[in-house]
Amino acid sequence: MRHVQISRSAVILQLVTFVAVLLPHLNWLPIWTTLLALAMVGARLMIHTGRWPFPHWLIKLALIAASTVGLIISFGGNAGPEAMVALLVLGLALKLIEIYHRRDALILLFVALFVLATAFLFHESVWVAAYVLLVVWLLLAALCAIHQRPERTEWLPPFKRAFGLLLPALPLMLVLFLLFPRLEPFWSVEISSPRATTGLSDSMSPGDVSDLALSDALAFRVSFDGNQPPAPAQRYWRALVLGQFDGRSWRQASLDQRKQLREEKLITEAEPQGYEIVLEPSGMPWLMALDLPMAQAQAQAQGQRMTPFKTLVSNAPLERRTQYRLESVQDYRLQPLLTQQEQQHYLQLPQVGNDRSRELARQWQQDSNGEPELFIRQLMNYFNREFEYTLAPGVLGRDGIDQFLFQTRRGYCEHFAGASVFLLRSAGIPARVVTGYQGGEWNPYENYLQLRQYDAHAWTEVWLEGQGWIRLDPTAAVAPERIESSAVQYFQQRGDTAFSGGRGFRLQAEWARQLQQRYEAFNFAWHRWVLNYQSQQTDLLKDWLGGLDYWRMILALMLPATAVVAAVMGWQLRQRLRAGRRDPFERKLQRLQAVLGQQFEPRQPFQSLTGWLRVLATQWPEQQGRLEQLARLDERQRYARDSDQQLRQQMLPLVDQLLRAARER
Repeated sequence: MRHVQISRSAVILQLVTFVAVLLPHLNWLPIWTTLLALAMVGARLMIHTGRWPFPHWLIKLALIAASTVGLIISFGGNAGPEAMVALLVLGLALKLIEIYHRRDALILLFVALFVLATAFLFHESVWVAAYVLLVVWLLLAALCAIHQRPERTEWLPPFKRAFGLLLPALPLMLVLFLLFPRLEPFWSVEISSPRATTGLSDSMSPGDVSDLALSDALAFRVSFDGNQPPAPAQRYWRALVLGQFDGRSWRQASLDQRKQLREEKLITEAEPQGYEIVLEPSGMPWLMALDLPMAQAQAQAQGQRMTPFKTLVSNAPLERRTQYRLESVQDYRLQPLLTQQEQQHYLQLPQVGNDRSRELARQWQQDSNGEPELFIRQLMNYFNREFEYTLAPGVLGRDGIDQFLFQTRRGYCEHFAGASVFLLRSAGIPARVVTGYQGGEWNPYENYLQLRQYDAHAWTEVWLEGQGWIRLDPTAAVAPERIESSAVQYFQQRGDTAFSGGRGFRLQAEWARQLQQRYEAFNFAWHRWVLNYQSQQTDLLKDWLGGLDYWRMILALMLPATAVVAAVMGWQLRQRLRAGRRDPFERKLQRLQAVLGQQFEPRQPFQSLTGWLRVLATQWPEQQGRLEQLARLDERQRYARDSDQQLRQQMLPLVDQLLRAARER
């Protein structure tokens, strides 16, 4: 390829295109990568204005070395999609400072097109799809601009040409979208970017759940069969069971301990309720389920499994939005009998620490004559009388449960749940902590329940002989309004500064709330459609084609594709013919070729107009001067840098004179 210089306007379009391609990746790229990319844009602008020269090769080498070291530090040995995309972004950024010829610009724009497509690895929003389509138009305009003459500075023509290229491609895109099967290996690429790191962890310490309450990030959405959600006080979404306490944190049982525990027996006493969950990426393997989920036959096929504690986990961390169906019962008995070993497991406590809490539990045990129900009543009454439910409980020290129960008496759900289990175990009553979410906000426009991170919750399960595991939520004793409504409603009504100071969570005006709900409903419908499209497409094709045989699929793909291509070719041919008819110069030039071709030698397909005119000049000496002049002007129009319109104005009289001479001959 020749080193063809590009215009200044083409350079500006490439810089704008690079920034547009970079924008969808800003939320996960390392900050130094973004700063370096923007610095390269600024450097190219300085070069563009003539203030800086093109950098020396030593500077380029230093930038490459620094970028390599930065990628190694940022991503380590993880050569995943994020590292690859970051490498491409850095390559594009460094390429900016050496764009001078058309070849450099082509490399930049072709790689930018690929980087733009990788935006769908990190985003699935309908707005991102619309944004990508607009950037494709911008990128095509930049491609058109690098093929215009270097002295031309017009901005509008490249966009017009790009629109003309993009518009005929849209029908073919729709055909491929409807008929071509989804490429599952591409869409199943695992992403471990920072965007997927919010949610419940596998342990619970004081402050962990309350930290989530300061985030309005979406956790998951649920649609129910029959559009009938359970009552607000029954919306407990089970995620993890934490049975081990080290004096500070509650954790899951170790792998060896889990092997010694039986799968808990579920006795249902009501009809199950079916529902569908769309879970946002969390970077964690656990799934949410309405308390209490039933084992599903298709769970294993979907890469899910039920733990012995009736929680659901995925076979791999959830790095992308996930959809699954479940059935749950809310009237049940869970594990009515515990073995001696299992009781010891759920009575485990550190040998030392929190002595005042242990003494309080022994006192209540004596007062209740060893009756667990009376002990639980004392516990709940104690919380109801003297405690405050708040997001700002203060910092707890080494004996955190003692400090919480006897000093601060202020806490969030994890404080109450952890202290309850500690007191119950100290009294010889098996108990454990369960974490998940509680509540949710109903969206009437798409009939689904939406839960955010501030709906994260922790509660207690206590084992009673003959009854099994019973849910016990001490939050209901301290702040029953929190259970009957959502977290956002509860804290905004109380005016909790810790909650309202984090973010502007919800719009207060009714019309604004409705508008926000409509927008969220639209997003939910889009996400469900994207997640379900594979099966929807299969069902659609079966209905249309009567089967999915290879020959049916080939015909289904080839026939409409051929029709679209033929329609596009016909449309483009018609546009060219209409353009030729509208241009008087082209019409007269075609007429001249027809007349002189009959009188002398017709123009051959391999001949240029200039070459043919010079051949005629030797056969028609009377008009040799005009033919030679017309040939020179045509040559200038095709290869020189003069204005096409000025040259055509000079050529038009010559064509008229030659036509008159040919008729008089």
